[in-house]
Amino acid sequence: MRRLQVVLGHLTGRPGSGWEPAPQAAPCWSGAQPVSADDVVVVHGRRTAIGRGGRGGFKDTTPDELLSAVMTAVLRDVKLSPAQLGDICVVTSQRLCLCPLSIDSVRLGSRQWPT
Repeated sequence: MRRLQVVLGHLTGRPGSGWEPAPQAAPCWSGAQPVSADDVVVVHGRRTAIGRGGRGGFKDTTPDELLSAVMTAVLRDVKLSPAQLGDICVVTSQRLCLCPLSIDSVRLGSRQWPT
């Protein structure tokens, strides 16, 4: 709760500066919402190895091979069947792109997912 107070304090400005009062924290009512098939659920996170561009052990490894290895590890870690997935979203660590993929497009990679 202290962290929230600090962040809200950053939004108020200096006392007496004429700024509006800071937004007030409101309780989260996420438990009261009905479950929907469109809900987004973060299941797990993984990272791939990275190296200098064009050099090193992964220089000839394609992105779909890296993604296949990561997704296989995620599914194994959380004991989740690929049939239970809808869409996945892959983000680079530099946050340069956001690449939504359907499960069918990922299966077109060079490796097949475990069943």
